[in-house]
Amino acid sequence: MSTTSEREPFVEARFLDDFEKGSELLDAPFSRQALEEVINAHRELIDNAAIQIRATSTPGNPLSFRLFMTTPADTLQIAENQGWLHPDHPILGLARAVRNQCEGAIEQPEFTADKGCDALFMYLNGLRDLDFILATPGMPDAIKANRQKFLDVDLNELVVVHFEYSKELVSFYFVLQGPLSKAQLDKMVALTGAPPSSDNVYTDIVGVLLDSSYYLTVVMDYHTGHIARIELHLFFPVKLPPDMRIPSLGERLESFWDIPTYDPEDMDILSYCFGDTAKTGDILALRGYCGGFRDLIRSWGIIGA
Repeated sequence: MSTTSEREPFVEARFLDDFEKGSELLDAPFSRQALEEVINAHRELIDNAAIQIRATSTPGNPLSFRLFMTTPADTLQIAENQGWLHPDHPILGLARAVRNQCEGAIEQPEFTADKGCDALFMYLNGLRDLDFILATPGMPDAIKANRQKFLDVDLNELVVVHFEYSKELVSFYFVLQGPLSKAQLDKMVALTGAPPSSDNVYTDIVGVLLDSSYYLTVVMDYHTGHIARIELHLFFPVKLPPDMRIPSLGERLESFWDIPTYDPEDMDILSYCFGDTAKTGDILALRGYCGGFRDLIRSWGIIGA
């Protein structure tokens, strides 16, 4: 595994071919036209961006990717100008309010391989207190009402707010420190009303996590504040420790690892989902594709470097 920090640039033709072949491997929907529209709309940004690619263990789900920038750019306006988002979309207004609340926040837009514009991953330019984010003008009261639930499981520092447009979901990414006990995991899962995780799933999680830091995402309905699911994001270090146990991921995600990537340092993440019926048991696999994704995460100075 390489540990150099040379940056591999974005190559459009290669990216489109890799995504088309990767979609075939996973039997996932794909639209070259949708991806070309995304690339053309972000032409001035994409050459300097790091790209992260993602797949889920759920059959039929498309591949997706995020553009990670190191400096602020108004990608929300790009999405509006392209007609991907209506100016009155409620998520659009809240995303802009969070951006204004957090000086230096950086938008990292997210796209699916079949439809394009899908979501926004907003890095808050460092750790932010929960109360500071909840004080954002326009933050729905229904989301604010979850405050005590968060504090009861020691969720009080955020690094990212995520906005999913079509389903109108808002997610908070909290930073936590391992190791993780089964009781702690069960308390987190209980936020969603779902039953506790199985012992086997817990063993798989802690076999990767060990005593590292991790992100916990709490996904909420914009309108009702209902906590639809949680996601635990586990980061792989450059050099895997000898006691790390990588679980079996199934044929679909094993095929995802066969998609070529070009960063000199791997940046791999596994995410475990709990909550609504459609997501409980789902596993997400994420990788740095090009542009120096690990270097970008390292520059945040939080976790995952």
